[in-house]
Amino acid sequence: MPTIIINMDNTHEIDLGNSQAMSITASGGNAQVYVDYKLKSGMYSNAIKGSAGYGNPFTVSNGATKLVNKTDLESEHVRVGVENANISVTY
Repeated sequence: MPTIIINMDNTHEIDLGNSQAMSITASGGNAQVYVDYKLKSGMYSNAIKGSAGYGNPFTVSNGATKLVNKTDLESEHVRVGVENANISVTY
């Protein structure tokens, strides 16, 4: 399972492929995490389904981990962004 580090105020494209989820861990503060996907128009939209029960952005407390299931997402190819902290994403 690959792990990437996304530093504060940056984004990274992730293709979940065969992964069933991504695990997001915050460090250096409480992270505001955004998960978007690219529409055919080239614009980005919220990738988290309303039925998932959490918003976009969502907060991951410093040192905590949030599991985002692939079934909670509109697409398996997403852009993950973060504010206020750094995160590591394992998928």
